[in-house]
Order: sequence, then C-alpha cells, then structure tokens
Amino acid sequence: MSDIMKSIPFGQLMEWILAEHKATGQVFGIQKAYVADPARTVEIFGRKLENPVGPAAGPHTQLAQNLVAAYYAGARFFELKTVQKMDGPELSACIPKPCIVAEDEAYNCEWSTELYVPQAMGEYIKGWMALHVISKEFGLGSPDGFQFNMSCGYNLEGIKDKKIDDFIEGLKDARDTEVFKECKTWLLDHADLFEHVTKEDIEAIRAYSEIFGVEMPDLDENGEVVGLPAPYPREVAGVVRSGYRVYEQEIENIVMYLLKEKHINTYVKCNPTLLGYEFVRKAMDDLGYDYMAFTDFHFKDDLQYEDAVPMLKRLKETAAQEGLSFGVKLTNTFPVDIKRQELPGEEMYMSGKALFPLSITVAARLAESFDGELPMSFSGGADQKNIDQIVGCGIWPVTVATILLKPGGYKWMTRIAEKADECEVGECGKVKVEEVKKLAESALADAHYQKNTKKAAGKRNEEKSPLLDCLKKKDAPNKKDFTAHKRVCGNCADVCPNRANVLIEVPEMELLQIIHVDYMCNECGNCRSFCQYAGAPYKDKFTLFATEEDMKDSTNNGFTVLDTESKEVKVRIGDKEEIVKADQLSGILTEGLSQLICTVINDYAYLLM
Repeated sequence: MSDIMKSIPFGQLMEWILAEHKATGQVFGIQKAYVADPARTVEIFGRKLENPVGPAAGPHTQLAQNLVAAYYAGARFFELKTVQKMDGPELSACIPKPCIVAEDEAYNCEWSTELYVPQAMGEYIKGWMALHVISKEFGLGSPDGFQFNMSCGYNLEGIKDKKIDDFIEGLKDARDTEVFKECKTWLLDHADLFEHVTKEDIEAIRAYSEIFGVEMPDLDENGEVVGLPAPYPREVAGVVRSGYRVYEQEIENIVMYLLKEKHINTYVKCNPTLLGYEFVRKAMDDLGYDYMAFTDFHFKDDLQYEDAVPMLKRLKETAAQEGLSFGVKLTNTFPVDIKRQELPGEEMYMSGKALFPLSITVAARLAESFDGELPMSFSGGADQKNIDQIVGCGIWPVTVATILLKPGGYKWMTRIAEKADECEVGECGKVKVEEVKKLAESALADAHYQKNTKKAAGKRNEEKSPLLDCLKKKDAPNKKDFTAHKRVCGNCADVCPNRANVLIEVPEMELLQIIHVDYMCNECGNCRSFCQYAGAPYKDKFTLFATEEDMKDSTNNGFTVLDTESKEVKVRIGDKEEIVKADQLSGILTEGLSQLICTVINDYAYLLM
C-alpha cells in the first residue's frame, strides 16, 4: 500500500461535508457538533477566540479534512503541522511505518508534514475557507472565532529558504495564492448549495491577518533536527550520536528573525529535557514507567535551563519592543529508545499521560522564574481530565493530540471544549505561579498519570479484520442506528486522524461496513492498536483507490471506479484482478462486495476522486 496522501480538491471536500451532513448529521464521521457560546470568547494575538483549545501540530492538522473534523468537534485554536525545507516523498521515506502507537502512553516517530510545503499551505488555506463557511452554514460559531497557528522548522537557513518564506507569506496573506482564488471561485459558483451562507459572506472571508501567530515547535523533538541529509557525528559523554542540533544561539536567531523581519507573534516549543536527567528518570520510575529506556544524552546535549531563562527574557523584551507577543509552548514530546518493538527504528517520542507531569513541571519552573509573566501555551498530556486545571492556572491555549488517537477520536475534542467552557479563562500571559506549582507537584503522584497496570483485554478475534461484517458492537440495538455508531465497533474510523476509515450504510446489509480510503492514509498505523481483530484495518479492510496507479502501489484488497455511469470497476481480491460491472456478480465479485461498491458509487460519490 502506498503511504503517500493525496490532497482532496476543495470542491470534493465541500461536497463531502454538505452531503454527509445532510444524510447523517455528521461531518467526517463526527456525530456531535460543538456550538460556541458567543458570550464566552477570549482574546489572543489581538483577535477573538471562541475557546482556548484545539489540535496540536501533528497528525490531526496535516490535511484539510482533519481541520474540519476538529473544528466541528469543538476546536478553535489550530496548530498547523510543522513545515520544513525537507518535504514530500523525501521526508516520508525517512519515516518508518507504522509511526504511531497510542495504546496507553503514546509513542510516535513522525516529524513534519509529509506533503510538499506548497501542498501543506494549500491544505491549510482550504481548511481556513471551509471553516469560515461551515461555521455559519451549520450555526457553529463566528467565522472569525478560530485561529490558525503556523509551525516552522528547523533552522534559520531553512526558514529563510524561498519555499518556507513563500509558505509564511502565503499564510500571512493568502489573497494572491491560487488555492485561495480557487476556493473562493468554487464557493461563489456553488452558493446555491448553502442555506445560510450568502455570496456576501463568501466575499467577506478574510485571507489575511494583521497579527499572525507562529510557533517554532519540534526543535527536532527535543534538540535534534532529524531528517536532514548528511548528518554529522557528535560525541556527548563518550557516546557518539548523529543528527542535527538546534543550539541556543540558533533558536534565538530564528525567533529574532520572525519577530523583527517577519513581524509575527512567536512561541518557542520547549523540551522536557530542561528538567534534567535525574528528575525525569525518577519521575518516570515513580509513575510506573521504569521500563522506559533513555540515557542522559539528550539532557546533556539539549538547551540547559540556566541558559534558556536569560534567552527567553531577551526574546520577550524584543517582542515587546516590536509590539508583538512572545511565549513558550510546553512541551515537545520526549525521546526514548525503542526496546520492545513498539515501532520500527531505534528512537521514538513519548506523549500522552506520561508526559503531563514533565510538561507541567517545566511550566511551574518557568512560571516561577518569570513571576507568572511569560505567556504559555500547553500540550504535553492535556486531556479531558486536566484541561480545567491547566486553564485555571492561566496557561492557554491548550492543544491535544494523544487523546484524539484513543477510541472516541475527535469526540474527545468536544468533551475538552465543553469542559473548557466552564472555566474562567484569565488574561493571556498571566500565569498563577502557586497554582501551577501545586498542580505540578500533585501530578507526580496522581493515579491518572501512572502506568495502567491492568492487563490489556486482548483481541476479541485473532483473525485479521474481514472485508465485510466486522464484529458487532457490544449491546448494539437490533434496529439500525447509523448516527450513533452502535452497530459495529467503529474504533478504526474514530481513531484515524485523517478520516481514512469510513463507515458505510449498505441498504441490503444488517451491519455497517467499513471502507478504507487509500488516498487519505499515510499508514500511521494507529487503527491497528484499537482494532478488535489481530490485523490492521488500514491493510485488511476493503480499500477504495483513487486510480489504477494507486492500486498498483498497494497489496490491499479493494477497487477503483473506472466509470461511474456504467459502474465499471477494477477489483482485486488476493492475487486476482478483474475489470467488472459493480452491479453484476462474477467470480471475483461476491454479492456483498457488489452491494458495497454500488452503494459507494450511488450514495457516497463524494469519496471518488
């Protein structure tokens, strides 16, 4: 199977959103829409924000459909996935697949966007346009109630590269980009598809922001810029490692450039290694993660706390002089060695509940060093349990990733947004020092962040997931209830960041069916962790391919539609391929597969590229 994602054309994206919502009341499988309270807004970067939460830079902000799903579920602050000079297939080839496992604490070995940088910009602009439209069409909130935060890496030379410079300038003001013009033209030409959006609304969509935020995250996943060609050896404490380090002066130079030359608000993503090896090792041991393997390498090689504080103070002063905001994002993921074959490769990055005690401790120490006057955004291990505690300390915006990779998927964003609505959100940049210190201390002993020692339930079925008729969800009602997702497990659909596993209602079949959409999948592998079968849905489920060429790049059983009117399709089952009519049974096309393919063509045409 090919792990190269394809961008969905804006027209198809909008047709998908509108058709699915009309038929099922869902958008990209998200059942419950979050509706913002217009009386509860906060302000950051000189703009209103309907709530202070959203998806972190990562798998949930790489594609336009991810942004739409997150917004529909409740997100309003979006950290767009990081772009760097190295991109496209060159970068994708460096990422071992699968690259995500989130069964308890989470691990990943992914980096920046796997798209070409211009493609990434296109996805973000398409997402921007789509959110402006659906906010009014579905009555979800104000078209100006959300914000995008771009993420750039990894060194100053790379950020000054024309490709990245065009990206920064294109997002600062998209009016002259081709993708913005194409989106606007499509919306104006299809204004009759909307009930509540007028041509005047479309013309009013802002393509620029006078004050734009940018984050400098992933200063490589804790100090080493990964994925750049020709790494050079470095020796620390007698251990030779290869890679690229973004040193203190480079960090400062990057931020100075973004503040002074690009005139954009900037947050630096800090690493948990600021806490020192001894503290982190003891914390992980005490919380039950004594099996987690890491040395003191990154701690010695990375930015030191005593150097970080004066650097951050200088940058904060410069930002004030420029009339801009400067702060920190807490924190990056944490690098650990692969010892138990969790993922392919030698090193992976830990996130989720195990990271929270580390990230909030970094927040507490920095808050004390700055007397609560350093703006902080938070990510490391934030979830529905602690969102009120984090925001209550004056730390926001808060972004999440790991919790969205768990069963329930984007539904957790709704719970987090709703809980955040109950909080009194203070002025951005005013951190309550004593409260965050207490939270950090309690997190080190809180059972919520400890290793789950309960034995995993195991797979209900040791066979790989079937092409048709997955296991029925426990306690499912006898009558069909599509919108409640109660007829099949549906985990693979929920946990896919890209929405590449789609539930299909086939009229002739008792159970909902699952189609895997090849062009939306990058083989992250998250769905395999939560499938009730022993296989992996992204490899095992009947797969829809955009083209015959895509089909050649895969070994999956599946089909591609050659002609929608005649229902001519190419089908592969095992080592057998045939071109057949979807509504005519054949040796390769069983009754069930025929019904499924015909349903896709007839009722889910928006899936076809």
